[in-house]
Amino acid sequence: MKNNFGYNWRAYLIYIFLAISLFILVFRIISLKYVEGDFLTSKGKSMLETSRSIPAIRGSILDRNNFPLAVSINQYDLYALKKFSEEDFNKLKNFLLLNKDFSAIKKLNKKNLIFSNLNFSQYESVKSLKLSGIEIESFQKRYYPLGEQVSTLVGFAGRDGFGLEGLENILDAELSGVSGQEIIYRNASRRPQVIQEAIQGLDIKLTIDSRVQFYAYKHLSSFVKANNANGGSAIVLDNISGEILAIASYPSYNPNSPKRQIKRNRALVDAFEPGSIIKPLALAKGIDMGIVSKNQVINTSPGFINLSGRTISDPKNYHDLTTSEIIAKSSQVGASKLALQVGIEGLISGYKGFGLSKPPNIFFPSIAYGVINSRENVSDHEIASIGFGYSMTASSLQLAQAYSVFANEGYLKDFKIFLDDVEVYKQRVIGKDAATDVLESLKLVVSDGTGSLAKISNYEVAGKTGTSHKASSKGGYDQSKYISSFAGIAPLTSKRLTIFVSIDEPGLNNYSGGAVAAPLFAAISSDVLSYLNE
Repeated sequence: MKNNFGYNWRAYLIYIFLAISLFILVFRIISLKYVEGDFLTSKGKSMLETSRSIPAIRGSILDRNNFPLAVSINQYDLYALKKFSEEDFNKLKNFLLLNKDFSAIKKLNKKNLIFSNLNFSQYESVKSLKLSGIEIESFQKRYYPLGEQVSTLVGFAGRDGFGLEGLENILDAELSGVSGQEIIYRNASRRPQVIQEAIQGLDIKLTIDSRVQFYAYKHLSSFVKANNANGGSAIVLDNISGEILAIASYPSYNPNSPKRQIKRNRALVDAFEPGSIIKPLALAKGIDMGIVSKNQVINTSPGFINLSGRTISDPKNYHDLTTSEIIAKSSQVGASKLALQVGIEGLISGYKGFGLSKPPNIFFPSIAYGVINSRENVSDHEIASIGFGYSMTASSLQLAQAYSVFANEGYLKDFKIFLDDVEVYKQRVIGKDAATDVLESLKLVVSDGTGSLAKISNYEVAGKTGTSHKASSKGGYDQSKYISSFAGIAPLTSKRLTIFVSIDEPGLNNYSGGAVAAPLFAAISSDVLSYLNE
């Protein structure tokens, strides 16, 4: 019995040990599968494979004729891996004209950049060698074919693919697309497997015509330099389609250069006191309200007027002028009397109707929309000032759109910059007769007034000059700093184009709108009309 008990005790102990071992084994299996399974699987994968992002191709920005204004080009970097051999190096050395020694590459004993910015032809050739000790990584480089001509509008994107300025910045979400993903196995082939395809960014088509943009920028930059000015802007509108054909600003910058110095788009972000450019808008409102007519005579003698203790004067005594002649000769006295007849409420409502002091319907960073002095109890002198373009500000784009009203028979259009099927919104702001009457006054400006240098061969045009003093940092106005401008419609047969130009701080020897801006308008409109075969 004693021996039998000892035997049973040992057997039970073995059974218990086996049972506990089996339980531990089952528990460990369950733990490995359900508790630590994900971790171990992930750990195993990390040892066998690695993943990397596949950058999406950034969408292009195109002009109305599909000419690229911003486009992404694939570039490639060539790397040496640990098993990169001297034989591999010799195969590449002559082909790529490598300026490195093999020993310098090999001693690093890690992934090492051999050659950067391979073009597609070089990429294909290197790939055809089927070398196991190299790796080629691709990246996108943004290229701007028109360079500085359109950089202040289009902007640029950085090497990381994010838009940093202009349209590249505000359209970044649409242009960027969605990155994909691929797995690279840690074996001899290192062959990648795509697990998620990249989705290319959208192409954005603008209403800009690259040829019109070229002419606008070419002449603008030339006139700014010739007149020793600080800068300027030029805008070309298609009155019929309601589209913007060109927005030029100078000085500009080369978006393709890594050393670029960013310049603002003066046509869109600068607001300034327009001066005499505004007078036709005041006349249009007066005619539309039935207060004045284009042939009404206003006495401007003796060549000056005192309002609220301040004197407003003309270069000489023009005596009696019709309202059309007030516009043609740009009489400050006549414009003051006209503004007082229209009244402050009429002027403000009229200017707002023309789109001033309202944000333009253009999607662009920091776009300007100007202000109008609309405080209560304004003096007669302030009313007169608003009538000839002071005590208010507007941008070049706003003034160009305002002048398009005279070409569009009293309708203001929401000019667009993106080419799509959406119909351009328009609304009537003055009657057709008022628009026609003012257009006749603008013809007189060119034929027999301050805008004679705006004339061009083979076409009849109309427009208005503007010369305004710039505000001084010490208060009041700086008598040596001006903004010269011209707003014109061409040709009068179709009234297709409205062109607005401005020159900031031209030299004092030649600074008036008639002497500086009018010939700039003529140069741009002549080339553009020849191109459009108007």
